[in-house]
Amino acid sequence: MRGLDTNILLRAMLDDDPVQSAVAQRLLSGLDRETPAFVSIPVMMEFFWVLRARYKLPRPALAGAIRSLLEIEHLEFEAFDTVGKALTTFETGIADFADAVVALRNQELGASATLTFDKAAAHSVRSMELLS
Repeated sequence: MRGLDTNILLRAMLDDDPVQSAVAQRLLSGLDRETPAFVSIPVMMEFFWVLRARYKLPRPALAGAIRSLLEIEHLEFEAFDTVGKALTTFETGIADFADAVVALRNQELGASATLTFDKAAAHSVRSMELLS
Protein backbone atom coordinates (compact mmCIF):
# COMPACT_ATOMS: atom_id res chain seq x y z
CA MET A 1 0.00 0.00 0.00
CA ARG A 2 1.15 3.51 -0.78
CA GLY A 3 0.12 6.66 1.03
CA LEU A 4 -1.22 9.60 -0.92
CA ASP A 5 -0.38 13.24 -0.45
CA THR A 6 -3.12 15.86 -0.53
CA ASN A 7 -2.03 17.23 -3.89
CA ILE A 8 -2.77 13.89 -5.59
CA LEU A 9 -6.36 13.96 -4.30
CA LEU A 10 -6.80 17.63 -5.18
CA ARG A 11 -5.52 17.23 -8.74
CA ALA A 12 -7.81 14.22 -9.28
CA MET A 13 -10.89 15.97 -7.88
CA LEU A 14 -10.36 19.45 -9.27
CA ASP A 15 -9.20 18.32 -12.72
CA ASP A 16 -7.30 21.60 -12.93
CA ASP A 17 -3.98 20.53 -14.42
CA PRO A 18 -3.94 18.74 -17.78
CA VAL A 19 -0.96 16.54 -16.91
CA GLN A 20 -1.11 16.02 -13.13
CA SER A 21 -4.89 15.65 -12.97
CA ALA A 22 -4.84 12.92 -15.60
CA VAL A 23 -2.04 11.06 -13.79
CA ALA A 24 -3.83 11.33 -10.43
CA GLN A 25 -7.15 10.19 -11.93
CA ARG A 26 -5.46 7.16 -13.55
CA LEU A 27 -3.86 6.29 -10.24
CA LEU A 28 -7.16 6.39 -8.36
CA SER A 29 -9.09 4.50 -11.02
CA GLY A 30 -6.32 1.87 -11.19
CA LEU A 31 -6.38 0.97 -7.51
CA ASP A 32 -7.12 -2.67 -6.79
CA ARG A 33 -6.80 -5.27 -4.06
CA GLU A 34 -3.08 -5.73 -4.75
CA THR A 35 -2.31 -2.01 -5.04
CA PRO A 36 -4.53 -0.05 -2.65
CA ALA A 37 -3.71 3.45 -1.49
CA PHE A 38 -3.98 5.09 1.92
CA VAL A 39 -5.24 8.49 3.03
CA SER A 40 -4.27 9.71 6.51
CA ILE A 41 -6.25 12.06 8.75
CA PRO A 42 -3.81 14.96 8.13
CA VAL A 43 -4.31 14.55 4.38
CA MET A 44 -8.11 14.60 4.80
CA MET A 45 -7.88 17.73 6.93
CA GLU A 46 -5.62 19.48 4.43
CA PHE A 47 -7.87 18.39 1.54
CA PHE A 48 -10.87 19.94 3.27
CA TRP A 49 -8.97 23.09 4.23
CA VAL A 50 -7.65 23.73 0.70
CA LEU A 51 -11.07 23.25 -0.88
CA ARG A 52 -12.71 25.54 1.67
CA ALA A 53 -10.07 28.25 2.08
CA ARG A 54 -8.42 28.43 -1.33
CA TYR A 55 -11.21 27.28 -3.64
CA LYS A 56 -14.04 28.60 -1.46
CA LEU A 57 -16.29 25.64 -2.17
CA PRO A 58 -19.71 25.85 -0.52
CA ARG A 59 -20.70 23.29 2.10
CA PRO A 60 -22.57 20.94 -0.31
CA ALA A 61 -19.63 20.85 -2.74
CA LEU A 62 -17.15 20.26 0.10
CA ALA A 63 -19.24 17.42 1.45
CA GLY A 64 -19.59 15.97 -2.05
CA ALA A 65 -15.84 16.04 -2.60
CA ILE A 66 -15.16 14.21 0.66
CA ARG A 67 -17.94 11.70 -0.01
CA SER A 68 -16.51 11.06 -3.50
CA LEU A 69 -13.16 10.18 -1.95
CA LEU A 70 -14.75 7.85 0.58
CA GLU A 71 -16.47 5.97 -2.22
CA ILE A 72 -13.31 5.19 -4.22
CA GLU A 73 -12.77 1.46 -4.16
CA HIS A 74 -9.45 0.31 -2.68
CA LEU A 75 -8.73 3.74 -1.25
CA GLU A 76 -8.26 3.14 2.46
CA PHE A 77 -8.60 5.80 5.13
CA GLU A 78 -7.18 6.28 8.56
CA ALA A 79 -10.18 6.19 10.90
CA PHE A 80 -12.70 5.72 8.08
CA ASP A 81 -15.66 5.64 10.49
CA THR A 82 -14.50 8.86 12.14
CA VAL A 83 -14.26 10.62 8.80
CA GLY A 84 -17.70 9.31 7.84
CA LYS A 85 -19.28 10.51 11.09
CA ALA A 86 -17.59 13.90 10.79
CA LEU A 87 -18.85 14.20 7.22
CA THR A 88 -22.42 13.45 8.32
CA THR A 89 -22.12 16.07 11.06
CA PHE A 90 -20.78 18.58 8.54
CA GLU A 91 -23.49 17.80 5.97
CA THR A 92 -26.22 18.47 8.51
CA GLY A 93 -24.71 21.87 9.24
CA ILE A 94 -24.14 21.07 12.90
CA ALA A 95 -20.38 21.58 12.94
CA ASP A 96 -17.28 22.14 10.87
CA PHE A 97 -15.78 18.97 9.35
CA ALA A 98 -12.34 19.55 10.82
CA ASP A 99 -13.68 20.26 14.31
CA ALA A 100 -15.77 17.11 14.17
CA VAL A 101 -12.81 14.99 13.04
CA VAL A 102 -10.61 16.32 15.83
CA ALA A 103 -13.21 15.79 18.55
CA LEU A 104 -14.32 12.36 17.35
CA ARG A 105 -10.78 11.10 16.89
CA ASN A 106 -9.72 12.36 20.32
CA GLN A 107 -12.74 10.65 21.84
CA GLU A 108 -11.92 7.37 20.07
CA LEU A 109 -8.39 7.56 21.42
CA GLY A 110 -9.62 7.93 24.99
CA ALA A 111 -10.01 11.66 25.57
CA SER A 112 -12.99 12.55 27.73
CA ALA A 113 -13.28 15.92 25.96
CA THR A 114 -11.45 18.14 23.50
CA LEU A 115 -10.64 21.54 24.95
CA THR A 116 -10.81 24.55 22.64
CA PHE A 117 -10.90 28.34 22.56
CA ASP A 118 -13.24 28.11 19.55
CA LYS A 119 -16.66 29.10 20.89
CA ALA A 120 -18.51 27.88 17.81
CA ALA A 121 -16.82 24.49 17.95
CA ALA A 122 -17.49 24.13 21.68
CA HIS A 123 -21.13 24.97 21.08
CA SER A 124 -21.64 22.69 18.06
CA VAL A 125 -19.48 19.62 18.77
CA ARG A 126 -20.76 17.56 21.66
CA SER A 127 -17.37 16.40 23.00
CA MET A 128 -15.66 19.80 22.76
CA GLU A 129 -15.42 22.05 25.78
CA LEU A 130 -14.59 25.74 25.86
CA LEU A 131 -11.44 26.53 27.82
CA SER A 132 -11.96 29.88 29.46
